[in-house]
Amino acid sequence: MLSIMIIDDEDLIRRGLEKIISKLNDDYLVVGSFSNGFEASQELDRLAPDVVITDIKMPYMDGLQFIEELRRRLPDTRCLILSGYNDFDYARTALQYGVKDYLIKPVDKEELLANLSHIHEELKAAKQEKEKEELLSKKAQISDLLLKEQQLRKLLGGDFEALLANQAGGFSMSTVLEQSYAVLIIRASSQGMKEQLLEWGRTMAAAGLECAVMEAQIVALLIPCQKEEDTGRLAHKTALRLINELQFAAKGKFVIGISSSYKGSAAAATAYNEALALSYAGIYKREPFAIVTVKEGANASVDPAFFTGLMEGEFTKALERLDVDGIGVAVHDLFVEIERVKPPYADIVQFMANLLYTAVQKVDGLLDELVKLTPPGIGVYQSVADFFSFAELKERILHLLELSLYRLASVRKEGGNRVIETVKQLIQQDYDKDVELTELSEKVFLNPSYLSTLFKQEMGQTITQYVLQLRMMKAKELLKKRLDLKVYEVGEQVGYPDSIYFNKVFKKMVGVTPKEYRNK
Repeated sequence: MLSIMIIDDEDLIRRGLEKIISKLNDDYLVVGSFSNGFEASQELDRLAPDVVITDIKMPYMDGLQFIEELRRRLPDTRCLILSGYNDFDYARTALQYGVKDYLIKPVDKEELLANLSHIHEELKAAKQEKEKEELLSKKAQISDLLLKEQQLRKLLGGDFEALLANQAGGFSMSTVLEQSYAVLIIRASSQGMKEQLLEWGRTMAAAGLECAVMEAQIVALLIPCQKEEDTGRLAHKTALRLINELQFAAKGKFVIGISSSYKGSAAAATAYNEALALSYAGIYKREPFAIVTVKEGANASVDPAFFTGLMEGEFTKALERLDVDGIGVAVHDLFVEIERVKPPYADIVQFMANLLYTAVQKVDGLLDELVKLTPPGIGVYQSVADFFSFAELKERILHLLELSLYRLASVRKEGGNRVIETVKQLIQQDYDKDVELTELSEKVFLNPSYLSTLFKQEMGQTITQYVLQLRMMKAKELLKKRLDLKVYEVGEQVGYPDSIYFNKVFKKMVGVTPKEYRNK
C-alpha cells in the first residue's frame, strides 16, 4: 500500500488529484489532503505518508518550506512537486532538497501514474533491501549469541578447550571469568518455562550476564562482578529480579541455586556443579519460585539402611494383602519420613524405582496396569526419574499405585465394577442435594481422586456432569407432567433454589428456558 498526502491551495486541483489517484491503483491510498504546508506539517507524524504531492506556491507555508520540514522529520518520505510553467525556478530550488520528481500543471493522468509507479517500486526495493540487511544483522547477532552460549556450556561443563574457541572467536568470555563471578542454575518445571528463562537471560546480556541451556530443563546464568565481596549480593539481587519479572507471566515454576563466589575459568565447572546441587535441593520447597543458597546447603546422602527400613515396613505388608487403602496410607507415611530426612534428588529417584519394582514383584498383573498409566515411550521406572518437586513426585506415585491397584482390584471383582453403579444409585437418591465428592468416596471406600477418575473412565463424563444431566432430565419431566408446579418450584425440587440460576442452567443445557420448554 502506497500512502499519499496531497497539498495544494486550489480546492479543485486537490479534489481532482484525489479522484484520479483513487482510480489509478487499489494499492494507492490518499491519507490526507491539505490547502497549505502548515496544516500538512501538523499531521505529518500521525499520517507518516510514503509520498507527498505538493504545490510550490501556497500561503502560510509554501512548498519549499514544507519540503525542508519534511526532510527533517520524515527523511524517507518521497516528494512529488506540482509546478506551473512559470514556477520552474522554484522547482529547481526544490531539487536542492533531494526532490527528483515533479509534475507540470495541469496534471496528466498517465504522467502521474508513471511517477507514482516509479516511486512505489523504488520504495518497495528500498524496503526489501532494509529488511534483508536487518535479517542479516539479526542472523549475525543470533549466531554470535549461540556461539557464546555454546562456549559457556562447555566451560561450565569442564571443557577447557572452549577457552581457545573464546580467543579465536574474539569473544570476552575469558575476560569475564577473570573477574569474580557466581553461577545461577535455574531448574524449570516445563519446556515453556525453560524457554522463558533462556529468553530472559539473553535480554540481560547488556548487563554483562551470560546465559546458556545446560540440560533438558536447566538454564545457567553467569553473574560477573568487579568486586569479589559484592558477588554474592549481586547474584542474589539478580535472582530476585528474575522472580519479580517473570512470576506473573511464568509458564510454570522454577528453583534457583546460587553458587559461591569464584574466579578463573578453571573454577567454572565447580561453580556450576555447586549451583546445580543447590537447585535440586529446592525439590522440598513449597513456593513456586524459590531460591537456594550455599548457606542452606545441598542435601547430603543418607544411609541406604534408611530406605531399606522404609521398604520393609507397612508398604510391603499392604502389598501382600492387596490392601489398596493401606498402600495409600503407607506411601503417604513414606513421603512424610523422606521429607523429614531430605535425601538428595538422585537417591529419591533410585528409591522410587525400587518401590515400583517391589510392587510389581509382589502383585501379579500390576505391571500391565502401570504401563497403561505411563506416557508412551517412557518406561514405568523412568516415569519417576524426572520430577520438579517432592510434592509433585508424591502425587505421581500415589496416582500410579492407587489407580493401577484399584483397576486391578476392580477387574478381579466379578469381572466388572460395581462401585460406579453404587455411586450412580447414591446420586439418584440425592440428586436434588449438593453432591460432595468426598462423601461419595467415603461411602464406596475409595479416595476422591481415584473415584473421580474411575467414574470418568466408566461413564465418559464427570460426576458433576452426570448430576447436571440427571437434574435436567428430572426438571423436563416435572415441567411436562406437573403443571401444578410453578417453574421456580420445579427448580427447587431438582436442586436449584435460585430460580434465576435454574433458568440460566436449563437454557444452557436444553436450549430454551423452562417456561418455553413447558409451553412447547
